[in-house]
Parts: sequence; C-alpha cells; structure tokens
Amino acid sequence: MTLPKALRYAVLHVGSSSMSITILEYKGIDDVRVIDYAAREVTFGEELFQTSRLSFETIEEICHILKGYKQLMADYGVSRSRLYGTTVIREAANRRSILDQIYIQTGMRVEVIDMPKEVYYKYALLYYKMTNQYRLTDPTKATLFLDITSGGVGLTVWRGESLLFQRNMHSGSLRVMESFNRNQRSSTSFPMAITEYLHRMIGPLREELKTFNINSVILSGDEAQYMARLMGDGSNKDDIITIEPERFKGFIKSFDGVTATKLINRYRLPEYKANILMPTMILFNEIITAIEPKSLIFSSFSFSQGISWFYGVEAENNPFMYQLREQNAQLARAVAARYHTDSIHDAEVERFSSLFCKTLRHKGLPERWGYLCRIAAILCSVGKFVNLRNHGEHAYHIVMGTDIFGLSEEEKQVVANVVFYHYKGTPSDDDTYFNSLTELQKIQVTKLVAIIRVACALDAGSNQKISDVILEERDNVLYVFCRTNEDISLEWWTFNRDAEYFTEVFGMELMLVRGGDRHVQ
Repeated sequence: MTLPKALRYAVLHVGSSSMSITILEYKGIDDVRVIDYAAREVTFGEELFQTSRLSFETIEEICHILKGYKQLMADYGVSRSRLYGTTVIREAANRRSILDQIYIQTGMRVEVIDMPKEVYYKYALLYYKMTNQYRLTDPTKATLFLDITSGGVGLTVWRGESLLFQRNMHSGSLRVMESFNRNQRSSTSFPMAITEYLHRMIGPLREELKTFNINSVILSGDEAQYMARLMGDGSNKDDIITIEPERFKGFIKSFDGVTATKLINRYRLPEYKANILMPTMILFNEIITAIEPKSLIFSSFSFSQGISWFYGVEAENNPFMYQLREQNAQLARAVAARYHTDSIHDAEVERFSSLFCKTLRHKGLPERWGYLCRIAAILCSVGKFVNLRNHGEHAYHIVMGTDIFGLSEEEKQVVANVVFYHYKGTPSDDDTYFNSLTELQKIQVTKLVAIIRVACALDAGSNQKISDVILEERDNVLYVFCRTNEDISLEWWTFNRDAEYFTEVFGMELMLVRGGDRHVQ
C-alpha cells in the first residue's frame, strides 16, 4: 500500500527519565523526516521505584509538559498523534489516577505499552536499520540486541531473517538500584555485591545464550550512547558506534569496581544519571563476558524513535510488517517446541484457521485478529505437556506467563482465552478468565474459538488425512470442500459437532463436503 501523500503526525512519550514529542513526516519506510523534536529530562522513574506511585505534584508536572506539547502540535497544524506511556505509568500503583488526570487536563488518552511491546518497537527499527542500511551484522551469524531500561532488560537474538530467542526480565537499572538502600550503595563492598547480584540474575539465560554462538551484541538507548561518549567515541549525532569488546572490558576494569560515586567523581555526572548508568555498565559487562562476542555496537535508537518510525510503517502497511509477523510466529513455534507439542498437527491447524480467517474477513474479522488466531493455533496444545487433564487451563497459564513478542498484553489475554476454550467449554462470563476481558476482547475470543475448533476438527486424528481445503460461501452457507482419499469419519463427526458453535457465532451454516475439486453451483 502506498500512502496518497506524506503522513504528518506526532508521537509523545512519558518515560522514566524523559518526556518527549516527535513531529514527523512519513513518505516511506526509508523516507521519514523529523520536523521537530523536544524532550524534557525528568526523575519520575526514581520516584516510582522509591514509592511505587507518582505524587500529585508529579502528575501535575506531566500534564503541564503535555499541554506545552499540544501547543507545539497546534503550531505545526498536526492533528494526528499518539501518546505512549512506558514503565513509569505501567507500574505505578496509582496508574488509573494518572491516566484519568492526564485525560481530564489534556484531553489525551495514554496508550500504556507493556515491556514486550516496548522492546519490540525498538527491535523493529534496529533490525531494519542494521540489515538494510548499516549492514554491520553478518546475516549468517547471530546478533544479540540487549535493551536495558530503567524497568527491565530485553534480550533478543536474530540471525539473518530469523528470530531465534526473546526473553524479558523485569529488573532494569533503576529497579536494581532500588533493591539496595543508600547505606548499602556507599559500602566499599557494594561493587562486588551488585556484580554478584546481576550475575545471579542472568544465570538462567547464560547457558542458553551461549548456544547461539553470538557474533555481535547491540546495546541500545541513551545509556548506550552515554557509555560510548565516556569512552571517547561518537557524538550526539552518531546513531551507531562500534567498539572492540576488549576495549570495553578495559574501560570497566579501570574503575576497579564500578560505583555511582566513581562515575560522579570521574565524569561529573548527576547522581540520578550515575545511578542508572552504573548497573547498566555492570550488566552489559556480565553478558559480554559470558558470551564473548566478536563485536560490540552501541545504538542511540530509543523507544520514541522506534514507535515514531513504526507508526508510519504500520499506517503504510509496508511489507516489512509481514516479515516481522513471520518472525514472531517463529518465536511462538519455538515456545510450543519447548512443551513438545505436535508441530505437524499445529501447522495444519494454523493452515486451516488462516484460510477461515481470510475467508471470513467480511464477517467482522480484521486481519490482525487472523494473526492472533495463527498464534493461538501454534500454542493451543502447550498445556498437554503439564497434564492431559484440563490442558486448556494449563495452556492458559503458560501463555499468560510467556512474553509473546509483538503482542500487547490485551492481545495475549485474547490468545490465552482462545487456547483455554479451544478444546472444550463455551466462552462464558461465568468463567473468571473470560469475564475479566473487555467486550471487544470477548468478541475476538468467541470468533477465534469458533474458527480454531473447526480447524482442529479437520485434523482431529492428528494424522493429516485431509490434504487440501477449499472454502466457498453461498446463500449464507460456508462450504468446506476437502480433498482426501482416506476414511475421515472422526474428522467428519468432530467437525459437525463444532460447526454448531461456529454457526451460532458467525450466523451462517457450515458444511463439510468431501471433494476438493467441487464447487457450489
């Protein structure tokens, strides 16, 4: 899809250490112009991790800054905008009050981004730039994207066009520092204590990361760029800086134990900045020491840049979006493989359900819902690894406990409910999981459950008897022509049973017809 003209819009971000607005003009994936950018350094993150909430004064400050940003948008005549909140809003105990006050005072709704999505937006931009513009990574070798923020750590590994690994830890730089009081931080033994703390934190991931034989590590964000400048490399305008791993290790060793105090004294950093930078440096050093990469890349790409670029790419419906989705589907398959699911059966259910979703687009089934259906099809059997009894319940908890790259928390709830009901039971407000959803989510679940069930029925025996399926709709009847040379009695009975719920949800009959070459006349 080509945009009819340049798309002008604004992206606003409320973060832990800064608030920003970016006004852009998007003409294409490689033609994005920043018209104006403004940012304000803040200490919201420090307040959050000390008190678990934001004070009335802080909320007023946020609203005051946003009002200024709204005026800037008005000056440029920009009416299309999005306001995003990350860790500082996402994890505040008084989150509802913050969102309410922002809306009352500014008229703006905040889209709160969960951690997997936050990492995803940055990864999307970084991956595209590294593979299409800078070409600094070898497509035959693995690259680790290490995203360290105040609230969490994201680790994403890719090779060529394939995503190999994605994990998120909710232990970012400020969260780590707030695990220790001021007296502990000033102790002479603190550098060793925090190094051991971080070493233990990444312990479960260390051996798994080594299996990928990672060639390059990319560290993103403000802290990455700051470290590079402390080592005498780059300037504020450098997006990408490469540094030899041994040089970085030497930089860390020069401190003889990195502490915030040493950073303040050596570089005259503000205390707040030093408290963020110190654990970031130690954690980065722990990871590169564990995996011994051949090169280090420091990137300045931030969440604001990632989401600003992604907004335009998504509006254009650029083909790159589909490449990202396929990568995410690969990761979902990797999750399913850990639970020893029947990958051949899962692939059949994914194939059949995708066909139904495409055919039913006119029945209120947007393309994005079809993508969620694919992810649910891949993961619907993971609960059997725990127990064959109530495996839908186990699958629900596995999905909810897994960070699924590219899905928001709300979308993950939909997928979890679909896998809960995919085998038995009917979505009902009497069930706690379903009752907690919004009305829109409930509609998504009911439609996707209806589709997943008939798709599963077409391979009810998990022996792939049906080689092909053709769907045709006529007179409010959806005919499912199947090509097979085998006895499909089990598939037939199961399909007819699940077709009743499909008819109830979509308001159309569903008929299975043997003969893949036949068409309704």
